[in-house]
Amino acid sequence: MTSSEFSYNKLQRKLRDDGLKSTFVAAGDLLTRKRLGRPVFDSLVERGFIKTTPRSDLRADAYRTVPVSTPANEDAVPFVALIKRGQILSETGLALTDRFGIIEESAAEPEQAQQAMMAMLSRELFYGDVPIRQLLRRDGSIHEASTSLDTVAPLVPRYPNYYHWMVETVPKIRYLRAFESATQESVTVLVPANVPPFVDETLRLLGWPQSKVVYATDPAYPVQDLVIPSYPERRASDFEWMRREILKPASIESKPEEGDRVYVSRSNAVERRVLNEDKVMDVLADYGFKRYCLENRSLLENARLFNQADLVIGPHGAGLTDIIFSEDCTLLELFGDKIKQPYELLADTLEVDYEPMYCQANAADIIVNTERLELRVSQLDENIWEGLGCYP
Repeated sequence: MTSSEFSYNKLQRKLRDDGLKSTFVAAGDLLTRKRLGRPVFDSLVERGFIKTTPRSDLRADAYRTVPVSTPANEDAVPFVALIKRGQILSETGLALTDRFGIIEESAAEPEQAQQAMMAMLSRELFYGDVPIRQLLRRDGSIHEASTSLDTVAPLVPRYPNYYHWMVETVPKIRYLRAFESATQESVTVLVPANVPPFVDETLRLLGWPQSKVVYATDPAYPVQDLVIPSYPERRASDFEWMRREILKPASIESKPEEGDRVYVSRSNAVERRVLNEDKVMDVLADYGFKRYCLENRSLLENARLFNQADLVIGPHGAGLTDIIFSEDCTLLELFGDKIKQPYELLADTLEVDYEPMYCQANAADIIVNTERLELRVSQLDENIWEGLGCYP
């Protein structure tokens, strides 16, 4: 557990913005996920209090399984499985069989499933409305819910975050379309209630009918025909599909004139803000950069922006997810003392050039050495011009 996760400044901002109750809940969830949850979860699985259904069992027991077409150079062909009767927990999208086996595919890819299921049960405990004792009943039965659904797939990100929505959840729409085409079945998706605007905008841009969306208002839903898409595993074909569908010509009516140098600001965030951002922009402005607060813009505006960008700089955060819309781009990611790799891995999948820059941490925030930054940007700028066969 890093110091930045419980820094005093971050705590003060969260208390101010979210209040005491929300801050206490978030701290409890974080402590459970980082320190307490996995040993307890593993013990409960080992003792049979919690049952899980791995990918192999899901495919073997499914009423029907439909493979999704994918390029030959991509491993682990995605699929969609249909099982008869199950349940979806609304806070996290965890899916359960009718004998209360947690379907691992609804949590993560096989290698990450145990950790993900533990984290999602923690979220159900602290944020959801499902009492944890009902999840641990020895009889294997599922508690009652007020509303039953017919043919439904969960489309709930395991964390309410733009990255988890776009990278780990949206590709399931592609898989569901393949399932509908192969079976002639109509699938409804269950999404969280009170979703951020980017969720509805994504569904609209991808042409998913509003009539086939249910917004979860109950803590859990029994489902007659439970449709489980395989968990997306950062496939280039998924991101190419998203880029093509969202940036299709019909969606680009009046393309805004914006620069090709993008600085992603986290000035409105709780953590990982660049404290000397004005000085950073003094340096970057000389190289044609503009500052963007992506949360104040639409998904389509940001997709267009990143699609034309050749150089993107920003602190680690969900805004960097939009490199999925880039076609020929370099990403320079700024870190404090909290180092994570999702955008490096994403850039590798997308064949986007990637460079990290390690900065001075100030609690949960960042101070950038502007001299070092200018050296890095100067070199990247030169590389871009050389790649074009010319010089500025």
